[in-house]
Amino acid sequence: MSRTFITAGDLEDGRIQVFAVDSNGNIESRWKETSDPNSGWTGWSAFQTPNGGVTTIGVGYLSDKRMQLFATDRSGNTVSCWKQTTNPNAAWTPWTAF
Repeated sequence: MSRTFITAGDLEDGRIQVFAVDSNGNIESRWKETSDPNSGWTGWSAFQTPNGGVTTIGVGYLSDKRMQLFATDRSGNTVSCWKQTTNPNAAWTPWTAF
């Protein structure tokens, strides 16, 4: 499947995580397996996607270094979600209006 928009960010433990929007508006993600720069990447996996899909996605950071995602849904609304804790393996919050 083609990916139409890609952004990346750093997890709290130094690994890179990449987010992509596929041609159907679904978000996919993959990340470095370890913080070693020579480590491999995980395969692409589904990431929670707002209802109806998205057209763009970007990464920002909260003051405690947690990643926050911003996306534009297909209706033109901006939505956001973020890591629940500073643990790099923590879950993400549900998408909310921004």
